[in-house]
Amino acid sequence: MNEPDSQQPEDTGAADAQSELVEQIVNSLKQGNKIQAIKDYRESTGAGLKESKEAIDELIQKYEIPMKSGCASMVLLTLSATFLLMYALGQ
Repeated sequence: MNEPDSQQPEDTGAADAQSELVEQIVNSLKQGNKIQAIKDYRESTGAGLKESKEAIDELIQKYEIPMKSGCASMVLLTLSATFLLMYALGQ
């Protein structure tokens, strides 16, 4: 007759599932896999892309996860390749 007690195990299960999702996403983010984290969030919650990205950005700030910038790496790689090519052609 006490309905809240009968629902408590379900609430605990939902909380455990949410906790596991957050842990999985945080681990993906710590490995630098932001896109995978967004995909996992979308699959698990049914949220749209914008909402998922915003949620992931909030987790990054909450857990203070340093994210690498892919753009800077690409610029460095392009500049290095250009200088190597110029050097090779100059000899």
